[in-house]
Amino acid sequence: MFHTDPTREKFRSVMLAQIAKGGQIAIVSFVANIFVGIFEVSFGLYFGSLGLSADGVHSFVDAIVSITVWLGIRYSQKRADGKFHYGYYKFDAIFSLFAAMIMVASGVVISYTGVIEYTTFKHHVISVDASVIAGISILIAVLLAIGKNRYAKSSGLVSLKTDAYNSIKDATASIIALVGIAATWYGFYGLDPIAGLIIGAFVMVAGYFSVRSSSLILADAYSNPEMLETIKRIATSVPGIQGIDDLRVRRSGPFLTVEMHIRVDGNITVFEADRISKEVTLSMREKILSLGRVTVKPEPVQTAPSHPARQ
Repeated sequence: MFHTDPTREKFRSVMLAQIAKGGQIAIVSFVANIFVGIFEVSFGLYFGSLGLSADGVHSFVDAIVSITVWLGIRYSQKRADGKFHYGYYKFDAIFSLFAAMIMVASGVVISYTGVIEYTTFKHHVISVDASVIAGISILIAVLLAIGKNRYAKSSGLVSLKTDAYNSIKDATASIIALVGIAATWYGFYGLDPIAGLIIGAFVMVAGYFSVRSSSLILADAYSNPEMLETIKRIATSVPGIQGIDDLRVRRSGPFLTVEMHIRVDGNITVFEADRISKEVTLSMREKILSLGRVTVKPEPVQTAPSHPARQ
């Protein structure tokens, strides 16, 4: 059995409600990208547009990313147990890393196809209908990006943030495909396979940054000076604290794990030191919703005892 802090559980339930909404939009994104991918690949093959076909493959990759994000969110909601003492929160970053690796691999395949197609392409004009499909893909990607980004900010899920960035990239890729298609109307036939090549490079670059972001989280790296200053400001505002030492922060899924040492008067009782520590924790939870486990260790500071004035 693991000890549960009632205050922590209260704020945790609010946070998990936001996470659940993030899971819902990940499923919506999965279904939408599957349908968009089917339409783009089908019409891309029918009209002979590599740019549209590549964007369709890109949509299938986005669908895989969205389903892995959903799996990561599901795991991140599980409570700590006898095997995972600190919970399952890092599964969010693990699934995000897996999705990013798929993005890199698919980008290599798409780019390679673009090179082959460019060297052997046939001169033809691509139908206006193909551009309509690309336009619909742009609209869907923008709407998904807005929704994902909204819930990524409220829940703090790194995988959902990655997926939101992926949708922005998807919209840009669809714009590139649209430009490549339109270029063939004016005799620039080679721009369509070049559009496919660019989309593949786009996917690889985005996948690289996603791999980097997820890897840093798994390695407990944390670089947010503003948040560190906020934590220090909140903690030092509690009466009885003379300073803070050894502040450490790391991200576990949607939550921040915080450890700190606080300097308190060495002449106070253990009960008073414990009260101050709990007040620090409560004050932080009220102002920072994404806090998970908080460990506050009071350290006594020796002060000279006061002596009554001599007569």
